[in-house]
Amino acid sequence: MTTAASGRALRGAIFDLGGVMTEPLGRHHQSIDDPLQLDLLRFFLDDFKDVYHLPTGAHDLHLRETGAISDDEFFDRLTARYVAAGGDPAVDAQVAQSAVFGHGLAACGAMIDAVRQVKGAAYRTALLTNISRSGEAVWRSLLPVDELFDVVVDSSQVGLRKPDLAIFQLTCERLGVAPEQCLFVDDLRCNVDAAATLGMTVIQCRDPVLIADQVVELLLGRSAAAEPEPSRSVAL
Repeated sequence: MTTAASGRALRGAIFDLGGVMTEPLGRHHQSIDDPLQLDLLRFFLDDFKDVYHLPTGAHDLHLRETGAISDDEFFDRLTARYVAAGGDPAVDAQVAQSAVFGHGLAACGAMIDAVRQVKGAAYRTALLTNISRSGEAVWRSLLPVDELFDVVVDSSQVGLRKPDLAIFQLTCERLGVAPEQCLFVDDLRCNVDAAATLGMTVIQCRDPVLIADQVVELLLGRSAAAEPEPSRSVAL
């Protein structure tokens, strides 16, 4: 198996969903021009920046991703907090959901192809995602999951979320690979930093098309030669 720059032999690769196996998150936000939706999005992103990096907690973001509340409950609570903070009292939870997730996710064909090549070279592969209880319908609609991954760890199903070290350890245990033998790819710095503390080789993904080539080069020692398959998209 490929040896990372640290000198450790790698046997497994763990990939995030949003922003890694899909096009960058938030790209559709640039097309929002409705003032109310923009204000709701700002409110959500302020929450995200304040608490998302915490491994656990009682915030609605944490509860949604550990399966304690549904998407509907999450957006009901979000709009209630928005109104309490001085927002439009007539706001609807569906409007908030549209502002945050309205354009869904689009799969990255280049990264799908990279994972297929990596798995074909006998690396153990896993999908590790922070997602809500309805998340399985999302990742199964987007990706040929059973073909690409030996293991899927869904935060809402296991009651843990990144960057809690326990969810990385659980993923490695299910893969049958030690953390120091794993590559981990994620778009968020807090998750990459957490994985690194366990000894994983890490890549922060800002552009999944470019990082797909980097993954293949690191693990297979060559450029990604195959044509990426067409992208697929799914509404959230």
